[in-house]
Amino acid sequence: MVTIKDVAKASGYSISTVSYALNDSGNIPQATKDKIWSVAKKLKYYPNAAARNLKNQNTMNIGFFVSGFSGPVYHKIYDGIATGLEGSDYNLVVSFSKNAKKMITERQIDAAIILCPKVEDKVIKIAQNLGIPTILLDRLNPGGDFVYSHVLNSYEGGRIATEYLVSQGRKKIAYLSGILGSHENEQRFLGYQEVLKEHGLPQMVYFGDFTESSGAAIVEKLEGVPPFDGIFCANDEMAIGMINAFKNYGITIPKDLNIIGFDDVDVSKYINGGLSTVGVLHENWGIHVAKDMLSILKGDAVETQQIVGVKLIKRNT
Repeated sequence: MVTIKDVAKASGYSISTVSYALNDSGNIPQATKDKIWSVAKKLKYYPNAAARNLKNQNTMNIGFFVSGFSGPVYHKIYDGIATGLEGSDYNLVVSFSKNAKKMITERQIDAAIILCPKVEDKVIKIAQNLGIPTILLDRLNPGGDFVYSHVLNSYEGGRIATEYLVSQGRKKIAYLSGILGSHENEQRFLGYQEVLKEHGLPQMVYFGDFTESSGAAIVEKLEGVPPFDGIFCANDEMAIGMINAFKNYGITIPKDLNIIGFDDVDVSKYINGGLSTVGVLHENWGIHVAKDMLSILKGDAVETQQIVGVKLIKRNT
């Protein structure tokens, strides 16, 4: 039976260094970790619970890691993934993203689906080293084996939303940003910027966090007097927060200003006669993700990065 001492001897590092590297703890350079993992894989040595699970070959669990369970987008994607796995022998295990590292390292799952921009690249690297297939949702593929991604065409969505506001005759168009650093937010903002540049219009940017309350907070800071006549919100929840808050100040939408969101969550149909938005078929997306993962687990070829389309949904804002 291969032990950690064998890995240390073969790699030329001390047992403590090998232990830190394989458990992703301590201040170990990435190059050193990669070398140690390479040796460990060649020797078929895995840390902690990994060795025990390897004896049973598979856990038949697919992990779905998210930053929280409250958002409408999460629920739709979850429903789609669960539907896509029906009839298979796999269980869908849902957990907070903070648990991803432990569950992957200990091989509590056979595959991972990650819907959270905060999961660090080093966690994805651990999954790659262990040969655990991982699909990233709305996050660019960092490259390498066993990692795949499904990315919303947020850039095109940003263009579509901004062009809609321009088509309504708006000249002072703002953007309400979501969490900084997220791929989808950056791409939506880029689409917004490009359209304004093409039309010779100025930019105006506000910052939220994808929650309804952050949209309402911007209105409160403005004391109900918007310096813009149109605003593209990076998601529907922030747009809904703005609409409800503006109503308290007597602002009529779309007469006084236009607001457009992104996602087409269910409740958007009932806000202010219907929120104009950029639509994503989240449940269908989830089904597609599940089918891709089942194909990967069977050893079938799957595209490593796929673009998910979006469309304009005109309503009453």
